Amino acid sequence: MIKRRIVGLLACFAFALASASFVEASSIYVQTTPSGATTIPGLVGSTVITFESVTPGTYSTLTLSGVTFTPDDSNLMWVDGAYAGNYNTFGQSLHNNYDPKSFNTLNINFNGTTSGFGFFWGASDTQWYLNAYNSSDSLIESFALPITSFSNAGDFVGLLDPGIASATLVGTGSDYIFVDNFEFNGTSSTTTVPEPGSLSLLGTGLLATFGMVRRRFAR
Repeated sequence: MIKRRIVGLLACFAFALASASFVEASSIYVQTTPSGATTIPGLVGSTVITFESVTPGTYSTLTLSGVTFTPDDSNLMWVDGAYAGNYNTFGQSLHNNYDPKSFNTLNINFNGTTSGFGFFWGASDTQWYLNAYNSSDSLIESFALPITSFSNAGDFVGLLDPGIASATLVGTGSDYIFVDNFEFNGTSSTTTVPEPGSLSLLGTGLLATFGMVRRRFAR
């Protein structure tokens, strides 16, 4: 009887872990909308950084609406209306350049954690990757962005996860790319991830079962 209880308990534990992993999994979205509208579930109605309020020029760091953009290795990024209306841009946008000091990695840091973000992505001719991290700097998700080249169809990429604290946009070589209408859900200063309900129930079951086993041995 005790052996069967322990086997059953282990089976429940394995199921709960699998369920927790499913609940916490990241969701990646790629959409194409000629109108430039964001229709990704979980991002509609969130804060949008259009870069229109930024004085055109080069920057080594830039903070807008609680999001900080910083190129790697003291390199530079540009904010202006270059090619506005093309390459999935709608006005001023953030981009790199063919300048030797142009970035191949863009660090994106949120003032707290967000449950999702995304942006219109344009002009890439080589492979770029988007990596998301939690508040402990552990990698949550990494995926290859589409190579958009001359596309102006409204290519938007987004990532949803309950605990995103930062992200990196990483290229594999010299490539002129654009980021526009950066959108994100409101940030939270909470860094503790709530325990899934399945694990809470599991903990209660563990205590009850071990209590029964202990009483059994005590007889």
